[in-house]
Amino acid sequence: MGATIQLLGRPGIHRPGGPGPRPRGRKTWALLALASLSERPVPRHRLARMLFPDAEDAPAALRWSLSELRRGLRPDARIDGDPIALDLEIGTVVDAQLVLSGADPLSFDAEAGDLLAGIDLADCPEFDFWLSEQRERVRAAMRSTLRAAIGARLGEGRPAEAVPLARRLVRLAPLEEQSHELLVRAWAASGDRLAAHAAAAACTALFRRELGVQPSPRVAQAFATGGLTLLPDGRRLMVRLEVEAGKAALAAGAAADGLERLRSAVAMAVELGEARLEGEAQAALGAALVHAVALTEPAGVAALRRAAELARAAGDRETAATAGRELAFVAVGARDGGGGALLRAARELAGDDDGKLSAVLGVEAFALADSGRAGPAAARFGRSVELADRAGEPRKAAWSLTLLARAELTGGDLAAARDHIGLARDLVSAERWTAFRPMVLAVAAELDLHEGRLDDAGQQLAAAWTTAVRLADPCWLSVTGRGLGMLAARRGNPAEAMQWLDGAYHRTTDRPPLICRWMDAATLDAICDVATAFRLPRAEAAVAELTALSTKARLPGYAAKARHYRSLLS
Repeated sequence: MGATIQLLGRPGIHRPGGPGPRPRGRKTWALLALASLSERPVPRHRLARMLFPDAEDAPAALRWSLSELRRGLRPDARIDGDPIALDLEIGTVVDAQLVLSGADPLSFDAEAGDLLAGIDLADCPEFDFWLSEQRERVRAAMRSTLRAAIGARLGEGRPAEAVPLARRLVRLAPLEEQSHELLVRAWAASGDRLAAHAAAAACTALFRRELGVQPSPRVAQAFATGGLTLLPDGRRLMVRLEVEAGKAALAAGAAADGLERLRSAVAMAVELGEARLEGEAQAALGAALVHAVALTEPAGVAALRRAAELARAAGDRETAATAGRELAFVAVGARDGGGGALLRAARELAGDDDGKLSAVLGVEAFALADSGRAGPAAARFGRSVELADRAGEPRKAAWSLTLLARAELTGGDLAAARDHIGLARDLVSAERWTAFRPMVLAVAAELDLHEGRLDDAGQQLAAAWTTAVRLADPCWLSVTGRGLGMLAARRGNPAEAMQWLDGAYHRTTDRPPLICRWMDAATLDAICDVATAFRLPRAEAAVAELTALSTKARLPGYAAKARHYRSLLS
């Protein structure tokens, strides 16, 4: 058995034969975390910038940290190269990697603490931002791994083993109702009715004290039904746990893990042969694919259509509303028609469910804004936010507030846009919604550009770009790359500006759109702006392309801009 490299809690290296050399320095451990958890090897110049931004000789400081790491890791791992790569010997593991891989929670200490606990580098803002995101990513993965392990043990008839895992989950997520529900269910299934009752009562007392609300009836029902009566083989529970774990991972920015869990949930639901359950899983997977992979991702659209079909057959209005709304979002974003009918159906299915109706209104407002109907769009965005607040769904409120701010920014109402993006940013931070943060930062940065705060815009765009690259989300890479191009142009660097803008622009004339049409139109608008301002040779072609795209996608605001650029060139 090899060594365990501990990055959770106080970092260290644990070897079967006893302690060995320990790397010195907080930045050395920070370097090890970067090498362990980054999705691909990191170039030395980026590591030097992240960890030694103010050093007179950053490469030399990085070499010292690498030397320390080599000394401390030998013979269990090697670290070297450019980009820097960490190679583990057979048997050596990194606890944080185990968590992110979905390993059984018995293989690591689920209560060790946060990633790199006690190591916060205030003098390294880029690393500090990266670390905060990784901590949330690990927390989300820890919770989803525990949920899956609890579900597996309950499904296999081993509730006694599920109890300690559920207790860990409650300690990690004390204000998440599902954690308490699983603990109550595990105690009840193990036959300890007294402990199940005590766990339900403790949840009620905690929620009253901390949140001022009662937990939903599901917690009490888990006790009253004796644990698994409603889920005789445990597999239904496992499907729903995988769906929730997948959603949590996606929200925390772990897209690959989230999609894998949702695909697993769909496979289990298909095996069970239950239409309602498969519809729920297909709707979650389809929504994830069209938002995190590509707007018209065929597998995502197919999953949403399958979900709608199954939900209608099973009489599941909630899932049918979700699938219909997401299909409407695809149609609206692609600007290919059909969105109106889908939205009307989704609104009808949402009924008086505030959360569902909030989401539908947000998509309706999105469609209206891009059709040039600013007044009705603002009204619907506002109503969407009100309903989301009433339903206690801050992420839906943040989504609508961000798109409202974008519409206001496009229309020139900078004061209103500033207020609304500030509210959205507060909600996204409170929710730790990493997966949506790049969009919020990009809108805020564009406001800074309009108001002449170039350095502030640069800081926000750097943070947004770092996150977008890690997420590999085409929408966020596009919207953030556009912002960086506009920033370069404002700083008088047209060549750099065009590099960013060309990278952000997806020409969609010969295939379905990868991202929302308005994002491509906005990027092409920026290309036209730079090309005409600096009298670049490609200005004519860019304006002609914006004219064609705005006409085909029915985007009147960008058609007007194309006419303006044409007048500047004449």
